[in-house]
Amino acid sequence: MNKALAATAQYFESSSGQTPQYLAWYRLFRREFTKFLIAIGATQIQIGKPNHFDMSGFFTVGTQAWYFSISDLRGSKDKMLIRTVKSYKDYTGGLNQYVRLDNGERAFSEAFSRIVRVSELQQILD
Repeated sequence: MNKALAATAQYFESSSGQTPQYLAWYRLFRREFTKFLIAIGATQIQIGKPNHFDMSGFFTVGTQAWYFSISDLRGSKDKMLIRTVKSYKDYTGGLNQYVRLDNGERAFSEAFSRIVRVSELQQILD
């Protein structure tokens, strides 16, 4: 994830369409984030097609489905939204939680994994 996180920090030129820079970032982030998700046990990973300077998708850990989103890279790109969802069509989902993208791979991995683990514990207790 280090390369993807570093690439996220770069300046993105504004444009009315997808730029080669954004598309290169999208491919890199998608590849590294997918590897990260697989490493933490995620399945059914679905990352949306390149959009307009952002990225979103779904994945499942255990029996819990999740939604994630990175906002417009030309502005607010320091965090990733992550929340539980009932299905891969649920764009409103549970409580919004955020993982920093600008504190390095270790901090990202720890924060992301902590959010997922807490959710798993809550499911067990419910």
